[in-house]
Amino acid sequence: MTADDENYGGAIPHLLSGVPVRSVDDIVDLAGDYGVPALDAVMIAANFSGARTELQHPRARFQIWPDGPITWPELFQLILPLDNPESPFLLTDVELSFDDQVVARVQNVENDDVVIAYPRKGGRAMTVNTYARSQCTGCIFCPNVIEDAADDKLLTVDALVEFLDLARQDYGWNDLSHLDRLTVSSGCFLNEPAAIDHLILLRKAAASLGFGGVLHILSSVIRTKDGLTQLAAEAGPFYLSLTLECFERRNLLLKDSKASLTFDVAKQLMADCRDVDVDVDFTYVVGLDGLDTAVTGTRTLLDNCTVFPKLQVYQAHNAFMRHSSHPDARHLSYFFAYRQAIDDIAGEISLRPESWENYRPLWYTRFGDEPLRCLRI
Repeated sequence: MTADDENYGGAIPHLLSGVPVRSVDDIVDLAGDYGVPALDAVMIAANFSGARTELQHPRARFQIWPDGPITWPELFQLILPLDNPESPFLLTDVELSFDDQVVARVQNVENDDVVIAYPRKGGRAMTVNTYARSQCTGCIFCPNVIEDAADDKLLTVDALVEFLDLARQDYGWNDLSHLDRLTVSSGCFLNEPAAIDHLILLRKAAASLGFGGVLHILSSVIRTKDGLTQLAAEAGPFYLSLTLECFERRNLLLKDSKASLTFDVAKQLMADCRDVDVDVDFTYVVGLDGLDTAVTGTRTLLDNCTVFPKLQVYQAHNAFMRHSSHPDARHLSYFFAYRQAIDDIAGEISLRPESWENYRPLWYTRFGDEPLRCLRI
């Protein structure tokens, strides 16, 4: 065990590439070496480190308004793990601070449990967990293992219509016709036929309430071109995010149904999606692989994406998870270097990150040299 390993109770107050990071100014100075904007750097640091709190939540979701040394005129949605007693960040129900220096005001702090539905994109998108997501365990980095259940299986069109209508009423919507996207976030489909059947039922249920937008799933079990063709025909317009998560140590870090989705299979699936006119990207947890592997794998798969992939900062939810990150990623500079490497190819691709899609991103205000002006919550 190295000295850095011994100090990894917290994520930031140790030497990072030889640079002590003990203040917001130190974070900004370090980020400047990699061309990362100040606000983005502080937000990445909070994601990386988590926060201390007296709130009774293992992790929290909330809206954040950067304030203090770095201001920003827009709200962001953020999720932070709250089980790092060594973190320099402190979260209360009104502010986020770094060693007594306020960096943001916060509002609507709540426990980030396994909720069955929630709106995004300013109410123009909705994510649902309609297939027992809380029963999904196995991936070493996933917070589901520390959360209480809040879902159930919804196996018929009638049951799904009832569920969607209750969500509609809760949000004060007349129907679902205004939604651009309906996303299914569940890891409990054991095989491709189960996922396809559920998505077709969900499309029928949502259509009965006026939904005509894109049906989206985060999944590792949809594997065949025939399955994609069926979904495009019976559940389309359809969009697939392959839950790839990492490139190395897959059998160690992921449950079997995800680990068996190899890099080569993922590349072929993405090509198949393009062939049948299905949008596709992938989810990837930045911090589980060595830096060279992370950058090379991401760049390769970006060529096959039609949507910017969901590249999110690895968050540790307890001491065990903190030691499950790649040794390279136990330094804040890793995340800045990864971001810089992807920024370097911004001019070669047309895809851009959307902050509302990702509550743990690496991009908030700028991608490459281009300012990002998109919905944040």
